[in-house]
Amino acid sequence: MLSENEKLIKEYLDIAENDSENSERFANILSDNCIWTLMPPGISIVGGESVRKFCNFAMGSRKHKDKNNVKAIIDNWFADGDKFCVEYYHAAIITVFKITVIEYVCLVCKMRDGKFCVVNEYVDTSRSKLIWFGLKIMPLIARLKGIKIKRSLLKR
Repeated sequence: MLSENEKLIKEYLDIAENDSENSERFANILSDNCIWTLMPPGISIVGGESVRKFCNFAMGSRKHKDKNNVKAIIDNWFADGDKFCVEYYHAAIITVFKITVIEYVCLVCKMRDGKFCVVNEYVDTSRSKLIWFGLKIMPLIARLKGIKIKRSLLKR
């Protein structure tokens, strides 16, 4: 029988690879007190409601389904107790510009009670100037959409 964390990981991997545009399903795996930190630009979104708004915004700005069937590909993942790390890349169609970009991402997560309570997202911006630019202006766009963000809570 799978533990709550094992079920969470299985659900996340299925969402990432097969249902990445379903923001409602994704929201169900986040805790109510979730903290999501995005690097770059070094911002943290605090609280389940704000994180869900942010995810809806981010997921709504791109799509994966088109004639080329672009999607997320999991490169590697591991888990240890309440910790989960996943490396993936995805070719996403940025809906505003109708262009495809490839984004390499590493999520380092903490799980509690079968939900993600901390997510640290590291994005490789070296492969795309558009991703770099998008991440730079993301804090402004998020604020305009009413998403509460803070400077990164990660200690250096």
